Amino acid sequence: MKTIDLLSCPEATLTAELKCMKSKELERHTRKLLLKLGLNDYEAVMATVIKAIAKMDADQENRFAALQALINSLLVSDKHKAEQKNVVERLAIVMMLLVAKKFHKIHASSN
Repeated sequence: MKTIDLLSCPEATLTAELKCMKSKELERHTRKLLLKLGLNDYEAVMATVIKAIAKMDADQENRFAALQALINSLLVSDKHKAEQKNVVERLAIVMMLLVAKKFHKIHASSN
């Protein structure tokens, strides 16, 4: 699946496609979506996101909204935020899944 397709496909299709993707592919999509938002430093953004996700309560219902707010706070310009809303929403989903996959991989290898 191409990154542009992630932005336009229905949510049910997106969810099914993302679950089948490997971490490397999720990373590639994350990098491209970050670039689309004008964020060039993948490592710094991911470090911030991982720390934020670690502090979130597992039962917290608004984890995606909190992650979207974090991504919005990292954006340089406010003038295009309305246009970037869909990108930020999809990026939050991809990043949350990527962090979960990496965590499970680390946890599985430590056992």
